[in-house]
Amino acid sequence: MTERKKALCLLHIFPSFAMGGQQRRLASLVAGLGDDFSHRILSLDGETGASALLDPARARAEAFPFAKSSLVSFQNLKRFGGILREETPDVLCTYNWGSLEAAIANRLGPKVPHVHHEDGFGPDELAGEQKARRILARRALLKKSFVTVPSTGLFRIANEVWRLDPARVSRNPVGVDLSRYAAPARLYDRAPVTVAAIGALRKEKNFARLIAAFARADQGKRARLVIYGDGPQGDALRGLAAQSPAADRISLAGPTAAAQAALAAADIFALSSDTEQTPISLIEAMAAGLPAVATDVGDIRAMVSAANAAFIAAAGDDDAYAAALAALIEDAALRERLGRANLARSGAFDESAMIESFRALYMRASGRT
Repeated sequence: MTERKKALCLLHIFPSFAMGGQQRRLASLVAGLGDDFSHRILSLDGETGASALLDPARARAEAFPFAKSSLVSFQNLKRFGGILREETPDVLCTYNWGSLEAAIANRLGPKVPHVHHEDGFGPDELAGEQKARRILARRALLKKSFVTVPSTGLFRIANEVWRLDPARVSRNPVGVDLSRYAAPARLYDRAPVTVAAIGALRKEKNFARLIAAFARADQGKRARLVIYGDGPQGDALRGLAAQSPAADRISLAGPTAAAQAALAAADIFALSSDTEQTPISLIEAMAAGLPAVATDVGDIRAMVSAANAAFIAAAGDDDAYAAALAALIEDAALRERLGRANLARSGAFDESAMIESFRALYMRASGRT
């Protein structure tokens, strides 16, 4: 009788495991990769809200608070080294700039196979405005690591700016379980019109832009705006919403573990970020048959249907953004045309391709291929 191989153990180091696209992607991977993999997730800011998305039999997330540092804290390195020796993972998975001290500890100590997931930049380091120190740090620290990115822009940056080994950089697709979001009986002429946004309440998501645009776009008071999410900008955004001329039609509903229910109740999806790559929330909205208004950042224009591309406004052109939102609020037939086109386009983002792509990456990194 053939002995079954031990599950591949992945140790995931997240700057935060609060609800967000990166965390939702991992939840899909945990489910899709199945019993061939086990997962331990550490959250460096202590937030573990996205645990609600996980199958507890296959993954667990825990707070692992650490001292903030500009790059290196010897105390942090000691703690990371200790957890790596304790866990003895087959693969160390780090996420974005805020987890790279774990990569340093690994280089100094256990030297576990390492996959770094780079999904974008915060407000202090937008694409094209990266700090030289961080470029050099990534170039040095990730030299022998596998690096995965979701977008064409980040793939170019990893190769041309960070100058990483092209053989170790991959652009892995982003996908969702499309069947969870299908709304075959969707009505496009409901009243009031509900505009929905989903995302962490952080500065780079620029929900302030959306709140201001909504007040300008809904002059006829035909719509309401619901923002799902939590984060450091929460109090400031609630203050902006309270001061808006449309205050009675704007609500901040907190984070949601059921994006499909939020999108089923919506008529328009809105994304107002200053920086994105391939946002999962947009794919989910398309799979739910929603039209979208968004900023032209990352791969967003290429993600949506050709019909919806005209409603992707240049980042910083708040007049165009408000006008696009107004057009969708006012025209049910337009909402239906774009929503159906996006639903058809969403077929390109089925999660099966994502799961198999990451399975191959983790197996290759571990040396089991």
